[in-house]
Amino acid sequence: MSINSQDIISNSGIIINQDKKLYSFNLDTILLYNFAKPVKKGKVVDLCAGNGAIGLSLAAKTKAQIYLVEIQKELADLAQQSIVDNHLTEQIHLINDDLKNVQQYLNHDTIDTIVCNPPYFKLDEQTSIKENQVLAIARHELKTNLTDILSTIKMLLKENSHAFIVYRPERLSELLSVMTSQRLQPKRMRFVRSTATKDANLVLLDVTKTVKTASLKVEPDLVIYDQNHQLTKEASKIINGK
Repeated sequence: MSINSQDIISNSGIIINQDKKLYSFNLDTILLYNFAKPVKKGKVVDLCAGNGAIGLSLAAKTKAQIYLVEIQKELADLAQQSIVDNHLTEQIHLINDDLKNVQQYLNHDTIDTIVCNPPYFKLDEQTSIKENQVLAIARHELKTNLTDILSTIKMLLKENSHAFIVYRPERLSELLSVMTSQRLQPKRMRFVRSTATKDANLVLLDVTKTVKTASLKVEPDLVIYDQNHQLTKEASKIINGK
């Protein structure tokens, strides 16, 4: 296992081991960590966990038991090393397997919070797959797809519990349609723009599992850079912790 950097999300204080030749966390990860509101106790799952950056960092926000679900051994090994390095073996547990097999490890209707930064890109004749196969699997629907991910979220979550997802706005209508079919309702939504004049390039969602009709709150957009190409005050606080 190669580790070529140790990084920390915001001011979490949790060390994340990364091999940047394979995959490393980015702004999506940092924003989802900030947006997520995990339960204080119970069980939290990080689906499509990658090197575990979000799930590991959530240990700074909660005392709940945290489970990282990641199919790729190279990334799972990095996550396991981070669990050890942060002395979190009693709180954080690694599941190196396909999420389709998650019921072998976790019972349905038992999870209080889920976070997920899923693969964004569909596979079609226009898709360009990177030579880095680990990154390709993390970013493209090679091993899983939107329906599989949302059905897993529905299966694991307790009724009225929450999942937090980061996704691409261009697939938002599809995301909402599949969510509805899985009895998942968006409760909070926030778009992210690189500057105030550019189209949103990310969307953050707080989703609840419920049979009831949920009212949706669309929060003010998060703008990353101001007109001088400097981080906005809010973005700086999220990214740098100050």
